[in-house]
Amino acid sequence: MNEKSTLFNWFMLVLKRDLVLSFKKIATFMIPLVFFLIVITLFPLALGTEGSFLSTLSSGVIWVAALLSSLLAVESIFNEDYRDGTLDQFLISGEPTFILVLAKVLAHWLVTGAPLLLASLISTFFLFLPEGLLFPLLISLLMGTFLLSLLGALGGALTIGKTAILSAVIVLPLSVPILILGVAVMTSALNGQDFFSYLYFLGAMLAIGTPGLCLATTEAIFINYD
Repeated sequence: MNEKSTLFNWFMLVLKRDLVLSFKKIATFMIPLVFFLIVITLFPLALGTEGSFLSTLSSGVIWVAALLSSLLAVESIFNEDYRDGTLDQFLISGEPTFILVLAKVLAHWLVTGAPLLLASLISTFFLFLPEGLLFPLLISLLMGTFLLSLLGALGGALTIGKTAILSAVIVLPLSVPILILGVAVMTSALNGQDFFSYLYFLGAMLAIGTPGLCLATTEAIFINYD
């Protein structure tokens, strides 16, 4: 019990620290959110306001906007701690790096992914998304945005000390399967078809990706420090 309690305390310490620092730097979570809303509002302006046409495009628009928005904060996962020496202190503390990575991923999702879920509700009004699609939209974005945060952490770990563009270049191709499944969920729901099979795929990716990508991110951090 003591060991579990210690690991939980370490997890909560890193999580609370990252959340406090993020809210002190309001741009960290406001920029992705504002970017998402701007992209969503630009589509009706560019393509017209015909409800039936926009509703057919809504799933792809929301998912592409969510994917691009999540990439904006990838650099902040590790680079800021690397620059001020905090990451060095974390690594020499003797605490499990896996727990550190998991806490940082969750903090990144709470700061960037969770607000996108709320913003997606607003986007349904601009894109004339039927009310019946709210559940598949939110549940698919919940799993998909967390997977994007996991991939963002891996990209950030591989490019510690380098530019944010390089992180985005690494993460973007890896995010394509998530984008395809997310859009497939919405398209199936829009057409009245069974969309749960696609949600199961997303859930399986999340179940495998959470430990797998956290371990890969841990190894990427150590590679950068070798």
